[in-house]
Amino acid sequence: MSKPTAVAVVAVGLLFAAPTFAQVDLQTEPVAAEAMETTLEGEVMVVNPDTRLMTIKTADGSFEVLHVPPEVTRLDEIKIGDMVSITATTTALIELQTGRDAGAMGAMGGTETEREPGAKPAGSITDTLTLYGKIVGVDKAAGTVTIKGAETTRTFPVENKELLDQVKVGDGVVARFRNVIKGEVTVK
Repeated sequence: MSKPTAVAVVAVGLLFAAPTFAQVDLQTEPVAAEAMETTLEGEVMVVNPDTRLMTIKTADGSFEVLHVPPEVTRLDEIKIGDMVSITATTTALIELQTGRDAGAMGAMGGTETEREPGAKPAGSITDTLTLYGKIVGVDKAAGTVTIKGAETTRTFPVENKELLDQVKVGDGVVARFRNVIKGEVTVK
């Protein structure tokens, strides 16, 4: 994900709250999609089920301290010397909505876990967040769009100014974020 896009995605995330929206008679048009994947692999050096902290030594000799989320229920089965592989995939899709109910404001989200069977812990945690807002200003000369969310109104720069020809005041904006963390523990 490019830095300006990442900043815009984070800024859009700060804009919305309060789950109140309608979704009737809408047409949705994708505007931007981004994906980023990172992987961390290494040997478990320290694991503390009480504090939910785990230290991993990577192949280059550096150490990473991780806070293990409560969705990982078999943390006490991970031992010093085990090898772990953790992959995080984050996607963001920003869409415009037109139609009678475009621009309803709010947020929806949730977390799902999927556990894989086996002697050692493995599985995935998926967090999803959908944010809804409304375009209240477009400044083509400045290359900005102003979006009103449930709690605040903010102006964002648009990297590709040609996109501003496709938007107008009153259009709805939907930002969908998905973060999937997959982990697997193996014996060394």
